[in-house]
Amino acid sequence: MDDHDQRFKSLLREFLPEFFKLFFPDWAARFDFSGTEWLEQEAFLDPPGGEKRVLDVVAKVPTRVPVPDSAGRAADHSLVVVDVEIESPERATDIRPRMLWYYEFLRRRHALPVVPICLFLRVGLNGIGWDAYEERLWDHLLLRFEYAYIGLPALDGLPYYNGANLLGVALSALMKLPAADRARIKAEGLARIARAQENTARKGLLGECFNNYLELAPSQVSEFDRLWAQQAPEVKTMVNSFEVSGALRATRNLVRKLLEKKFGPLPEAVFDRLCMLPIERLEEIALSYTDVTSLKDLGLTDE
Repeated sequence: MDDHDQRFKSLLREFLPEFFKLFFPDWAARFDFSGTEWLEQEAFLDPPGGEKRVLDVVAKVPTRVPVPDSAGRAADHSLVVVDVEIESPERATDIRPRMLWYYEFLRRRHALPVVPICLFLRVGLNGIGWDAYEERLWDHLLLRFEYAYIGLPALDGLPYYNGANLLGVALSALMKLPAADRARIKAEGLARIARAQENTARKGLLGECFNNYLELAPSQVSEFDRLWAQQAPEVKTMVNSFEVSGALRATRNLVRKLLEKKFGPLPEAVFDRLCMLPIERLEEIALSYTDVTSLKDLGLTDE
């Protein structure tokens, strides 16, 4: 599992209402997020023995207004299935057919309207819009499937950074920001997240994302250090916890790569167990994995 995916899965599960308010405000007003039910993420695209996929963020969300039936009959749904896929590669071609497959799978399983969205981390396209997967037979269009997308690299980051939605602050790190102001933006953005009226866990998710993705050029580091030295001690303490979280994630990612090099792709259950381990235990695994013959020897599986 890509470490980017895990980070954003956690972020979107915690901030799903804020995500819709940020990028799809008209849709956000139609949902009642207080009744969100998180759904199983495993999808067997060709049951019973077909390929298994793990979807990223899938939830059943009540709506405040009825949803029209897809066959054109009277509106009779008050629930929709929201599917947000996080795409970190630098191209969109691979995700397009998969968005259709995931839509069809969720539509069949739940018999509810499905809201398909792709969050691109490295592909900009037109910023926010609708992308499509098409199938043709020579010059005839057989099928066209559309899904909503957000291409973070194409968006102007300053309106999101300066906005009231803290998720926008965190995600602005992946958007276009003025190069000359990145040191100031990073220092002030981290301080703003640290002072926010949010619980520590939510601030940690936001701060770790912002801190990890807003990279500085070597020439900007001294300016950031100067600005950061002016922050209050309590702000620095809080941000240090973001950096510890980032160190934990980096160590976990390294351990995952070491284990996959030796044992092959890790089952989802094993990765979930890795996510529960403290950094000290991860370091122990990194030092001892060459001496064992199975993941069970490391306490990562019961089989």
